[in-house]
Amino acid sequence: GEQMSERTQYMGQRVELRQQRQRVALDCEALRDRLRLALPLAEEVSAIDREVVVNAAMALHERLGELQGIDRKLAILNRELGD
Repeated sequence: GEQMSERTQYMGQRVELRQQRQRVALDCEALRDRLRLALPLAEEVSAIDREVVVNAAMALHERLGELQGIDRKLAILNRELGD
C-alpha cells in the first residue's frame, strides 16, 4: 500500500546516501593524508608549501561539510525507518 511505497522509497534513499557517504569519506581521508604530508614534523617550517596546505584544508572543509550533511540525512532516515 501507500505506507509500504514510502518505506521502500526511504530505504532506497538510504542505500544511495550510504554509497555517497563512502565516496565522500574516502575523499576526506585522501585530503587528510595530503594535508598531513604537507605538514611534515621533521622538516623546517619554512619549507611548508602554503598553497598545498590551504588548498587541501579548503577542500577538506568542503567535503567534511558534505559528509556531515549526509550523516544528518541518514540519521533522519534511520529514525523514519525505525532501525
